[in-house]
Amino acid sequence: MQVKVYTPKVIEIPNDYLPVLAKRAAERLGQRAKELSATRGHLVRQAVQDGLLREFDDLISPDGTVDLVCDPGMEIPLEYEGHTLSLNELLEELKNRQGWGEIQTREAA
Repeated sequence: MQVKVYTPKVIEIPNDYLPVLAKRAAERLGQRAKELSATRGHLVRQAVQDGLLREFDDLISPDGTVDLVCDPGMEIPLEYEGHTLSLNELLEELKNRQGWGEIQTREAA
């Protein structure tokens, strides 16, 4: 029997990399980036694909996708001032560099 197990691990991605990761994730998703809510998972999976988190290289499948989930149960959308951000909106906020610390995840109900 094979069972996929996800174990918690804390990682650090320098803030300076976030705009580039958001841009590359949005480019990969194309038009869907306008509708999809941005999540930490988008940024982390892109960091893995870009080789910034080498300890997760074994999670990259032959087709280039990354089998990694950042939030248990579901990936929680990122919010800024009470508004759920799309990947494109996140990219704009990061470009403006206004209040990255204020971009937070929505509290799970």
